[in-house]
Amino acid sequence: MDPLSPQPGSTIDPRNAVGRAATTARARDELRSANNLALTDPRRMGKTVWLDLFCLDPGDGLTSVKIDYEGVQTSEEFLTRTVAALSAHRGLPRHAASKLKALFEGIEIEGPVKVKVGVSTRTPTDLLSEAIRSVDDHLDEAVLLVIAMDEVPLAIANIACNEGADAANQLLQTLRGLRRQGSRLRWIVCGSVGFHHILRSCNATEGVINDLVNLPLGPLEVSDAQELSRRLLLGIGRDAGEGAVDALVEHSGRIPYLIHALAHGLQESSSGPVTGGDVADAFVRFMDDRDESRAVTHLLSRLDPLYGDRAGRAEEILDRVAIDVSLDVPDLQADVGLLDDLIDDHYLIEHNKTVRWRYDVLRRIWMHRRRLG
Repeated sequence: MDPLSPQPGSTIDPRNAVGRAATTARARDELRSANNLALTDPRRMGKTVWLDLFCLDPGDGLTSVKIDYEGVQTSEEFLTRTVAALSAHRGLPRHAASKLKALFEGIEIEGPVKVKVGVSTRTPTDLLSEAIRSVDDHLDEAVLLVIAMDEVPLAIANIACNEGADAANQLLQTLRGLRRQGSRLRWIVCGSVGFHHILRSCNATEGVINDLVNLPLGPLEVSDAQELSRRLLLGIGRDAGEGAVDALVEHSGRIPYLIHALAHGLQESSSGPVTGGDVADAFVRFMDDRDESRAVTHLLSRLDPLYGDRAGRAEEILDRVAIDVSLDVPDLQADVGLLDDLIDDHYLIEHNKTVRWRYDVLRRIWMHRRRLG
């Protein structure tokens, strides 16, 4: 078993990723069956690492290009970010590359991609459609190209804010149209903010995304979380004492980022074999350290921008469910719309007319940071 160094605050080399075999297998099957995928989960659940892992080895008959839209503010930036990634793809057909060079500057020299002056009066969505179709038209018949798009909801929200709801809606409609054209292209759309919030901001309906099949991610399988725990303990040079691995799995909720964070906290806490008690102490230290745990406490800070004047009531509901562990849905009947949003945002999950926190480890962190006891 190869050791791994904890990397709670940096991008993980996909070759060092552990687990997700079932997710990858399902994604391949869905894409080969002409389905396109949506992957949404809270931050730090491992979406980007899985996306990198998938793009490293998409499987037989599939090739892939990953496009990261974090920081995109305008429709034109969305367009040029897309074209830059496609033009750098080593499997891009020659005729498609020629078409992109006719429309955009910077491709030949691998510099910043810009719309050429001769086509600058055309809309970004028009140019996006032409660029994508030129790639699709020249793909080898034996290959499916997967366009893996990361942080799309954030980009759409920024466009709605900077250019208006109509511009964001038009981009969503264009992407939907491109996905629907029977082609050699497949799509994976990822994000850590729920599309239900974004659709409101750009006056769109769920029709622009209802063609996407949900791809669940969630925590690691128990065996994968155990493997990651053992390899990280090897990486920090400490033996796994009695109960150490099981404690890492339990206290992390099998969330990869938290396993890395706890292993990092154990690195210099003491010497000798790691015990279950050491892991429990590391988890409390992690929650107490506001800088270390900031990456998962976005749950506390994102209610205001996403929920607006409903944020206070949303916090009350989350507090009640956190304290009671589960709550009957009829008790929240007056807040059914808000409850739906909290479920869609992966805070809560509903089963048999009761709701509880989807991830218990995040419930515990919520309670700790809000000092609920």
